Amino acid sequence: MQKKLFIAQIKQNLSELNVFSTDNIFLNSPYFSQQTGLVSVFIAEIEKTVELLLNQTEVLYSEFYAEKLVKQFDALKNAVEKIQSKPESAQFHSSYQFSPNIHRLAPNKRLQEYRKALRALNEKISWLVEQNLNTQNEATKQTLQNQITETEYRKMKCLKAIEDLEQELLFK
Repeated sequence: MQKKLFIAQIKQNLSELNVFSTDNIFLNSPYFSQQTGLVSVFIAEIEKTVELLLNQTEVLYSEFYAEKLVKQFDALKNAVEKIQSKPESAQFHSSYQFSPNIHRLAPNKRLQEYRKALRALNEKISWLVEQNLNTQNEATKQTLQNQITETEYRKMKCLKAIEDLEQELLFK
């Protein structure tokens, strides 16, 4: 009965970590066979330790695997907490300052502001593409891809506004 309770408790603790199973982590722990890899690989290794612990008949070996299990779980939990403590996603900050009420500016000034906005949008797209290439998490990749699409749309609107203003200024 206690064995089943023990296994259920371990599985419950590991299920909390399964959310991060596709995240890549670094573990500096002698209790795992490798230092870097997916959380799912480390969870599988903990499950193997549970199996070894449950199959032991010698007290000394049981104590060894019990200690190893605790140390593995603590190391993995700490690594996952580091993932959680990182900001969900870094924020893009443009180096450009924009005038409030751009639409009320004179056409020449408005054109300058739109060109500045275009440069900022290009920077943001580059930054988002870089973030997308550097992430392993599929949900984050999809979010970044959506942001890239939205920013591309805004860029096209900005280009259209620049073209319209250039045409307007050409005929003045």
